[in-house]
Amino acid sequence: MRVPGAADHSVGDATWLVRRLDRMIPPELLREPGSQLRSRALVGSCFGVGALAITTLVVRVATVPLDGSPFAIAGLIAVVLTLPWLQASTRSHKIAGATLVGAGIVVIPLVHALQGRFPEPSLLAVPLIPLLAAFFVDLRFGMLSAALLTVVVLLLKLLLSTPSSAEMAIQSWTFATVACATPWMCVLLASAYERARIRGQHELQAANARSEQAFARAEAANRSKTEFLRHVSHELRTPLNAIIGFGELVQEDVVATGQSQLSADVAQICRASEQLLALINDLLDISRIEADAVDLEAHEVDLAQLLMQLRETARPLVTANANTLEVVAPADLPRVVTDERRLRQVLLNLISNACKFTERGQIFLTAALAPAGVVLSVRDTGVGMSPAQRARIFEPFVQVHPSARRRQQGTGLGLSLSRRLVETLGGTIEVTSEPGLGTEFTVRLPLSR
Repeated sequence: MRVPGAADHSVGDATWLVRRLDRMIPPELLREPGSQLRSRALVGSCFGVGALAITTLVVRVATVPLDGSPFAIAGLIAVVLTLPWLQASTRSHKIAGATLVGAGIVVIPLVHALQGRFPEPSLLAVPLIPLLAAFFVDLRFGMLSAALLTVVVLLLKLLLSTPSSAEMAIQSWTFATVACATPWMCVLLASAYERARIRGQHELQAANARSEQAFARAEAANRSKTEFLRHVSHELRTPLNAIIGFGELVQEDVVATGQSQLSADVAQICRASEQLLALINDLLDISRIEADAVDLEAHEVDLAQLLMQLRETARPLVTANANTLEVVAPADLPRVVTDERRLRQVLLNLISNACKFTERGQIFLTAALAPAGVVLSVRDTGVGMSPAQRARIFEPFVQVHPSARRRQQGTGLGLSLSRRLVETLGGTIEVTSEPGLGTEFTVRLPLSR
């Protein structure tokens, strides 16, 4: 019958013991799962191995006439019990594990040498040494220690005499004790490993659960932000449109009265209002995409005609920095089923971006047929970008160019919005660029969306 609270009490005792053992391990060894596993296993197994070795020492002293071998065993026990502190001071389970293996490789031949006979009971512990080496250090060290022990055992066999029947009888209890202790040492190591593995797995599961909760909260916050942007953008567009409309009327009146200075001021107000309206429209588009609320109007689009229209629309942008725009498209360019307004918005964003970072250069707008659809590209001969800048170019509100004048020409939303629109249209967009050699944006679209 289960005693109420008994299981909880045992779990609490185990947790207390694990915490006590963890205090002996440097924090940096607990961060990485592999070192955490071996560090905990080393601390847990050292005390168990030490206890079993002490038992073997007591049996030997009690049953075999005193010689120098118990002192060698006592030295091994001292090394084993100090390994947790060695690991803490060196902050390495490998150094502590290598010390344990080295002590075993030294003590086992030493005990044989002090006895002057082969075999001796400590020979039964030889298989344990490569196991410890492979676990606490690495597999290569385990294989090296196995090879070294093989050579040592063969040398002991060749150099030492075989014990007589009477000498073997005296050591029978020591043989039995070591034969019993060695399997328990292996089980103890496996148990320490398994307990540490299970605990690490539980901690990983708890961390994953916390990450999932944090991700869910971030998703909820992102949805709230998206809804907020949608509502606020709609509310801001109405008064801004009124400001722009009345500003244009005022500008017409001041021009008619010949007030040139006042006309320039009103024109600046109109331009600033239009820039703010463009920003709000971009925010609204991004919020619609994030909310999966973009309505696409797909129909057949004549790409050649669209490219010619874009050349005329972008003419003021191109000539502002004394650039030229060249449109390259094959005569047999097929029609594409897509949203013309969104595609026009993407290409105009890319052309505008090329115009901002190119002075007295060339801009190329090209279209070509590809096996899976069409490829549209906008290439310029402007300042180009470094690899670090390319990595961030599609992030919202990021302006990678160091020039303050060029940063003031945009909001950092155009390229981010363009990528999202292209993906919504079923395509991809990528950029290639080198500092001083210009930039090329490539848009790949299917023939039908």
